[in-house]
Amino acid sequence: MENNNENKQENKPAVKPERTPIIPESAEMEAILTDNKRSWFYQLVLNLFTVVAKLVFFVRIEGKENIPAEGCVIMGNHRAWADPFFLAMCTRDREIRFMGKKELWCNKAFAWIARQVRGVPVDRGNVDMAAIRMSMTVLKAGHTLGIFPEGTRMKTEAMGPLQGGAAMLALRSRRPVIAVYIDGSYKLFHQIVVRVGKPIEMDDLLEGRVNKEACDMLTRRIEASFAQLSGGKSLPAGRE
Repeated sequence: MENNNENKQENKPAVKPERTPIIPESAEMEAILTDNKRSWFYQLVLNLFTVVAKLVFFVRIEGKENIPAEGCVIMGNHRAWADPFFLAMCTRDREIRFMGKKELWCNKAFAWIARQVRGVPVDRGNVDMAAIRMSMTVLKAGHTLGIFPEGTRMKTEAMGPLQGGAAMLALRSRRPVIAVYIDGSYKLFHQIVVRVGKPIEMDDLLEGRVNKEACDMLTRRIEASFAQLSGGKSLPAGRE
């Protein structure tokens, strides 16, 4: 008589091994992130995207003058894959180092692209001290860091809860924080408006220690900036 349990085991699909992110060693990663030379790949992709975006999304950017000349932390709402490009269009005088989930680095092609655009890999499921150190390296070197503080893409105009790590990075680095709200349906031939806020007030928070209370306060100010830029769209239902 055949062993049914053995047959069931044989018929089960093989479990695919977990892929390991292709991330350079810390010293090499630091050299990549702090490189002052403009990336030809970043500029090429941004130029191409800008042409297409203006043709099919009629993109309008408001408040670009609010971005300070020095390195800063730019935070945007996140609804589509194109959002990093819309933020990059606001700062054509510099290149933004974007934080992104480390799973993207598991793909060889994307890992190469991430290296060219100097992305910062983040383990979203844990407190990622390596990502924090890399982000601080970017900011201390005078570069601009791009963060989507919701931590994932949302399907609605309302934003999800903001992760406190974004505020902590801003306070520890003592760099200006700018909220950018991308407003539109993302449908072809429907306009997208990118609204850039003024630097968020944080001088009073920098006078004290960088603790949970200070991070929570800055997070609430960031939420308020998004709400103002979006006309209340960023707020969850019931908080308009």
